[in-house]
Amino acid sequence: FRFRHHPKPQNHNAPPPTMKRRIAPPLLLCAAVAVAVPITKAASWLDEHGLRVRHDLEHQLRFLSNGEFAPPPPRDVRRALRDRRALRNLRGPRAMQGKGVLNRESGGCSSPLIKWTTDRVRDMGYDSYKTLHENRIIQMAYVYKHYVDRNEDEEYFIDDAQTEELRGRHRDTLTFWSDADIDGNIIKNDDILLLSMHGEDLKDSAKLVPTIERMFEFDDVSDVLAFASKVKRLIEELPGGYDNPLLTMNAVATRSTYNHGTYNGHSDPSRRTKDSIIIGDGVLKFLLDSGLGSSGPDFVHAHEFGHHLQFRIVDNLERRGSAGFALADDDRKKELMADAIGGYFLAHNKGGDFVKEEIGVFDRAAFSTGDCRTGEDDHHGTPLQRQCAA
Repeated sequence: FRFRHHPKPQNHNAPPPTMKRRIAPPLLLCAAVAVAVPITKAASWLDEHGLRVRHDLEHQLRFLSNGEFAPPPPRDVRRALRDRRALRNLRGPRAMQGKGVLNRESGGCSSPLIKWTTDRVRDMGYDSYKTLHENRIIQMAYVYKHYVDRNEDEEYFIDDAQTEELRGRHRDTLTFWSDADIDGNIIKNDDILLLSMHGEDLKDSAKLVPTIERMFEFDDVSDVLAFASKVKRLIEELPGGYDNPLLTMNAVATRSTYNHGTYNGHSDPSRRTKDSIIIGDGVLKFLLDSGLGSSGPDFVHAHEFGHHLQFRIVDNLERRGSAGFALADDDRKKELMADAIGGYFLAHNKGGDFVKEEIGVFDRAAFSTGDCRTGEDDHHGTPLQRQCAA
């Protein structure tokens, strides 16, 4: 720190600093609602029990914090809970500079998702949310599903009707894009799983303990068991307990860690997983509460499937030795492209074959996933941009 009357000397002849874009790892692709900063101070429970995030998960957990439906980081939520003015700032600036769609948002950028998630934080209390965030508890349902759970059957989503709808939509989507793949080297009918995230999975110690062991390095298993007990007690005190939506507030397209995935595949077979789309109960709860339950889940699924097309197309270009992947370094373009792919499939008469009313619902669902952090590296498109792309 420097006092104001001792300003830092400036070298006016020095060249301007270069700006480096933070590049997301290839394992996950999802859109950010609000940018979560890395936790620099050790969370008390993790520090108390000597638990350290495993190196191969560090980037993924940080990326999940910036997920399409992830709630804002604690420091932003705290300001928003104090006064309405701060909540407006969290949603976005009152006036935005830009061209095209951005000009139409000059009246103020606002995301319905941010308001909804902030209300859920208010329900549980800021301290509880901060504890969930700093101890990585809000990411445990994902880690369990992607790395620990080996059951590829009996996936369910909220209720029987939603389960049947998403399963059928997944089959139709695989068929649609497989038929469109003339060369047959991008999409195959059975190589992308549809999986679900449930907070209830954390209730079972036989599931929670292996999840913690996968997430953290530890010196003694007794520390893992003690940490697991604290996690369960905290969740049980939340509104809704294990069904609290913030425990599963994410929808992601995940890549296999085998062959083409991150780190080019693990020698340990337990760390190899299939490509998948994972949708959390919290996301479906948000869509239902927002009146988007009829076609909103279909759009979320179609959007995430669009990311798998991006993965495969880039793989093909790399195998052919094609040069230049400008898209791969621009998160906003990737997300808007996935919106367009999802909307194309749902409206196509050989795809979703949606009628006008259904298209209106997924149109509003796309708007709801936009964020207003236009000055951040992880910005993925404003609400109107997401809506326009879809």
